[in-house]
Amino acid sequence: MFSLDTYAGDAVVGITGPMDYKYMKVLRFVLRIISGWPGKALGEKTLMIEGMGHAYYNTILSLIYLALGVAYLKKNAHRFGFLELGQLYIVLLMNMLSTSRAFTLCLSKKYRAVAKIFIQKVHLFYFKDKSDYAMSIHITVHRISYFSAVYVSIMLSIAACLFNLIPMYNNYAAGNFESFDTLQNKTYEQAISCLYPWNFETNFKGYLVATLSGWYGTVLCGSSVSMFDLFLCLMIFNLWGHFKILIYNLDHFPRPASEVVDAEGEERSGRIIGSEMYSESELEEVAVKLKECIQYHMLIVDFTNNMSDAFGMALFIYYSFHQITGCLLLLECSQMTAAALSRYLPLTIIMFGELVLLSIIFETIGTMSEKLKDAVYKMPWEYMDTKNRRTVLIFLIKVQEPIHVKAGGLVDVGVTTMASILKTSFSYFAFLRTF
Repeated sequence: MFSLDTYAGDAVVGITGPMDYKYMKVLRFVLRIISGWPGKALGEKTLMIEGMGHAYYNTILSLIYLALGVAYLKKNAHRFGFLELGQLYIVLLMNMLSTSRAFTLCLSKKYRAVAKIFIQKVHLFYFKDKSDYAMSIHITVHRISYFSAVYVSIMLSIAACLFNLIPMYNNYAAGNFESFDTLQNKTYEQAISCLYPWNFETNFKGYLVATLSGWYGTVLCGSSVSMFDLFLCLMIFNLWGHFKILIYNLDHFPRPASEVVDAEGEERSGRIIGSEMYSESELEEVAVKLKECIQYHMLIVDFTNNMSDAFGMALFIYYSFHQITGCLLLLECSQMTAAALSRYLPLTIIMFGELVLLSIIFETIGTMSEKLKDAVYKMPWEYMDTKNRRTVLIFLIKVQEPIHVKAGGLVDVGVTTMASILKTSFSYFAFLRTF
C-alpha cells in the first residue's frame, strides 16, 4: 500500500513529466479503451486498435446499443410497470449520453488538441519549480487529482458490478439457473435489455450472450461518462492552481527597495516614506514581472476558452441529461414504496450529488477570476512610471471579464446553472405529479 506522503513525494522526486503520475496512467489506460486518449497527438506509441478507426467502432457500437434499446422498449413497454420503465428509460438516457461523448469528444480534433496542450504545456508540473509557493500548490493539486482518480475508479467499478450482479443474483434466487432448458412461465432478468429481436429472456444461451454484452456495454458507457468527467476535472484543478499562483505573485509583487517602515514598525496604508517611485533598475524589473503576469493570465484565458470550445457541447448535453433524469428519478421516488426507494433513492442522491459537485468544481474558476480583479487593483502601481502604469491599467481592464467554462457556448458551467437545473427539475416533477 502507498501512503499519501508517497504520492505527494511523487510530485517532487523521480518524476519527469505529468504522464509519470499514477492517476494519469490510470486515466490513459481507460481512455485508450474508449478511444478518448490523444496518444497519436502526444507522439506516444499507439496500439493497433487505437486511432480514428477504433473511435468510429466505439461510436457505431454505442449507436447499435441505443437502437436496440429503443426497439426493445417500443416492443415491450406495455409489459412493464412504471417502476421497471424508469430503469429502462434511465439506461437509454445513459446510452444517449455515452453516444454523445463519442461524437463530441472521441471524434473531435478540438478535444484532442486541448488534451495535448494540457498534458504538454498547462499541467502544473511545468510550473512547480518557479517558486516555493508554486511547488506547494502543485503538491496540493496533485493530491486532489490522485484522490479524485481513485474515487472515480472505485465508483465506476462498484456501479458496474452492482448494476450487472444484482439481476444475476435475482435470477439465482428465482431458481432460473437450476435448469438450462427453455424456461416456462419465467424469464431471465437483465441489466440491459437490448438484444432485440433475439430471444434471450427464456433461453439460457441467449441470456449468456445478453449478459456478456451487458457487461461490455456497462463498462463502455460508464467509462465514457466518468473518465471524461475526471479528465475535465483534472484540467479545472490545474486551472485553479494557476489562478492561485498568479494571485500570489500579484499579492507579493516587489515593492520599491527604498520603502521604509515608520517609527511604529507599520507601513502607512501601503504608502512609502522617503520615496514615491521605483528606481530606474527596479522599473526594468517591474516591466519584466508585469509582462510575465500578463502572459500567465493570457495562458489561463486561452486554455479556458479552448476548453469551452472542446467540451462545450458535451457539457450542454450533460446538463440536459441531468435535467431529464432528475425529474424522472424524483417521479420514481415519489411513489414512496420500499421497492421504489431501494432502487431509485440511492441513484437519485448520487446523480444530484454528482451534478452539485461538478458544478462547484467549475465555479471555483469564476470565484478565482473575481479574486484576480482585486489582486491586480492592489498592485503598487502608484510607485511606477507612466509606461508601467499604463500596462497595469490594460491588465486591469482585461481581468474585468469573468473567466468561465461555457456549456454549448451559451451558459456558464457553475452553481448558478446547477441551481436553475434543480429548480426546473422540481418544477417539472410537481407539474407531472398532478397527472
